[in-house]
Amino acid sequence: MRLSTDKLMLVGLFVFTLAEALTHYGQVYPDSPGYFAAAHFFQSRATPAGQPDFRLLRPVIPLLASLLNYFLNIRTSFAIVNLVFWCAGAILMFYFTKLLTNNLYAPLFSSLVFTSAIPMLLFADAALTDMGGYFFILLCIYLVIKWDIPRATITRVCVMALVLGVGILVRESVACALIFAVTWTLWSTRSVTRAATLFLIPLAISLGWSYAVGISYAAWYTQGGVAYAATNQPLTPLHKLLRLAGNIQYSFGRYPEILLLGALGLWRNHEKNSLRIHISIWVGAFAIIFAWPVIDTRFTFILFPSVFPLAGLGLEEVYRIVFRTKYIQETWPSFTDSVISQYAFLLFVVAAYALITNVVLRHYVSLPWMPYTDPSVKLSSIA
Repeated sequence: MRLSTDKLMLVGLFVFTLAEALTHYGQVYPDSPGYFAAAHFFQSRATPAGQPDFRLLRPVIPLLASLLNYFLNIRTSFAIVNLVFWCAGAILMFYFTKLLTNNLYAPLFSSLVFTSAIPMLLFADAALTDMGGYFFILLCIYLVIKWDIPRATITRVCVMALVLGVGILVRESVACALIFAVTWTLWSTRSVTRAATLFLIPLAISLGWSYAVGISYAAWYTQGGVAYAATNQPLTPLHKLLRLAGNIQYSFGRYPEILLLGALGLWRNHEKNSLRIHISIWVGAFAIIFAWPVIDTRFTFILFPSVFPLAGLGLEEVYRIVFRTKYIQETWPSFTDSVISQYAFLLFVVAAYALITNVVLRHYVSLPWMPYTDPSVKLSSIA
């Protein structure tokens, strides 16, 4: 049976994602012992890592890891759960971009650079919840658009709200997808009923869980956000803006090529509904980025559902500008403008991008048989 073009692309994407994941596998950072403790909480047993504290506000990944932990060590359990989310996220990125752009060129580029981005290599398969958060941000935005939630039945809106609620229990940053859903719904149809449903059900789920475990979101924000920022990032407003700009740029590459391609893609994109989608994504993402006191690439990366698809459109425009000009035809008469040459150019750009991000993070290479552990983490905490 002959595979279609998009299926062949997905096979290549899956292989590439596995290669990145298995060379950046199961890292342990200073936050990780808290997640190990959260996983052991679901097993009703104590742990040398200490108390789970605010990590219990993100129960989904620790719960899944706790189930695997009956058969595997805790570090491997988190690595496998996040590996599944990483592969699923890369494939979903392909379909999400295809939904926005209605072609195959931009989706392939978008999904390949997504899986080799710096925050992905650092945190996607680590003993953290970042990858689950990225996946649910993407899943929720995809479903809101795919199901046309602003015009969907109330039953489907309720299902969407439940997915958003589960996503927020994976990681609070998924609230950016909630804000996107509400913003796009009000902008598209001004349906207050749908917007209220999308907001209130996830709110009830998250506050209900917070009450059940006895951990306050307000205390988490004050201690984990405001206090941490005051101690570790005591910056003036101007320096905060400069640091934020630098973090946004670094989230998408060592150099600003992806952001420049995204800007070019935005300039090329004239479809009104598509622009509304992107603006709504920005509203949701920046609401979370500005609300959270700590500035870090892990948080600024939540702009990716807009940036990478736009960068895919931008790369198409670069190809057209460079290789379809009279200058190329005159100086390179043997050049043939074809689908093969377009995809060869795409793979060249992706290879250069992936090479740079992997070289920049060469000290964080983490293999399954020799996983990376942050020097500040005690080995006794990995249990």
